[in-house]
Amino acid sequence: MTTTKIKGRWIVAFDGAEHRLVENGVVVYSGATIDHAGRDDGRPADRVIDAGNDLVMPGLINTHVHIGSQAGDRMILDGGRRDLFRSGFLNHWPAKGRGGTNLFAFEDVGASLRYSLASLARFGSTTVVEMGGEFEDDPAGLANLAAELGIRLYTAPGFASAGYYYDQGGRLNLAWDEAGGLAALDRAIAFAEAHDGDHDGLIRAILVPFEFYTSTPELLTGAKRAAERLGIGITLHCSESVIEVHDTIRRTGKTPIQVLADLGVLGPEVVLGHGLYTGGHSQIAFPFDTDLRLLAESGTSVAHCPAVFARRGVVLESFDRYRDAGVNLALGTDSYPQDIVEEMKFAAIMAKAVTRSFEAGNARDVFNAATLGGARALGRGDLGRLAPGAAADIVIVDFARLRIGPLLDPIRALIHCGSGEMVRHVVVAGRDVIADGRVLAWDEGALLAAVRRSTEDAWSRFADYHAGTEPLDAAYPPSFRRLGGT
Repeated sequence: MTTTKIKGRWIVAFDGAEHRLVENGVVVYSGATIDHAGRDDGRPADRVIDAGNDLVMPGLINTHVHIGSQAGDRMILDGGRRDLFRSGFLNHWPAKGRGGTNLFAFEDVGASLRYSLASLARFGSTTVVEMGGEFEDDPAGLANLAAELGIRLYTAPGFASAGYYYDQGGRLNLAWDEAGGLAALDRAIAFAEAHDGDHDGLIRAILVPFEFYTSTPELLTGAKRAAERLGIGITLHCSESVIEVHDTIRRTGKTPIQVLADLGVLGPEVVLGHGLYTGGHSQIAFPFDTDLRLLAESGTSVAHCPAVFARRGVVLESFDRYRDAGVNLALGTDSYPQDIVEEMKFAAIMAKAVTRSFEAGNARDVFNAATLGGARALGRGDLGRLAPGAAADIVIVDFARLRIGPLLDPIRALIHCGSGEMVRHVVVAGRDVIADGRVLAWDEGALLAAVRRSTEDAWSRFADYHAGTEPLDAAYPPSFRRLGGT
């Protein structure tokens, strides 16, 4: 078994209780497991990686990802329907007519998946929770691609009791199919039974009811029972749109999180995607704040994805309020650019902006969310830390950059000056995945060319999935008119 020693100016080591900075330290690992993190104790190694003045830190845990090109989200920047109350995905996810197609039917799935997976690893994510996409009738296809790349993946085919569509009048509707949702849950369970632990444990199963809003109580409780039987987790979108929250309160008199609590669906194995519009949020006119207490008491985690919502003018209220209430916060990149380092920056800055406090969104707490918080959400005491016995998931960040400049504290420098582009080396389970800033498994130029062809093909079919009659450049006009255009 090969032993590797990484030497660096800054090592983020774990002392059993919290992260500690070690200046001029080392990380030593044999095979897939860390042997030592801290001061160099002189133990021999077969290979030495000299990280120079760089930062050596745990692999980052990305708890909410839609793996793909995100052609829809890229299309609607600075635009979208006003009647959706700032929601992004409802502009492009619903089908054109009941049983019709949406944008994703026109994409090259393989190109999208490879591009997205490569981006995740390249920008520092070593563990990724995928939100249940269906991939060309091959539920193990994504898992096999992730293993080929070398990244940890939590996945299973998602399921729902309803799907969105726009009718001929352009109105948003839900098409309900309760039996179809339960059948899809059975398929997800079969996937978990067949593939949990595949590829030497890189692939783990997680049940994904797509959304609280599109799931019946029977589907949610069925998923909870199945997860308990299988010993795996659950993740779902919840409290992510004004429409979802208001409709739920009108129908039940309760918030989505209160409904989940009544159903017994919350718990330490549950990760809620977003959890933005909880009681007390200024944008939902529902000041009755019991949601955070329910989340904290149940041990439920929240996957906070600040960047994609900030682009729509939405912000968590607030990172510190959730944390102070005892809610376990983790981070996710959601759609794009799949840069978990940038998400840490957005989390810190948006927390300060929404609370109007420079003490909010502390770099320590945000870094913990991307490491220890994600590990806690997944029930993994071996991830998100550099310590003996932990998984050898390691990221080296290039600090020889003008944008870093002088630094008093490397964690604050990373979060407020850095980006995922600075990641130069990534190790997952002891395997080099990124070296010298390049993806090792695949050709990055070919990935980029293929995904651009895919999205351009999908955008060219705009009339086939758009509910309106206007062309793409009218629905979502470019920032500047083209020379010679109107």
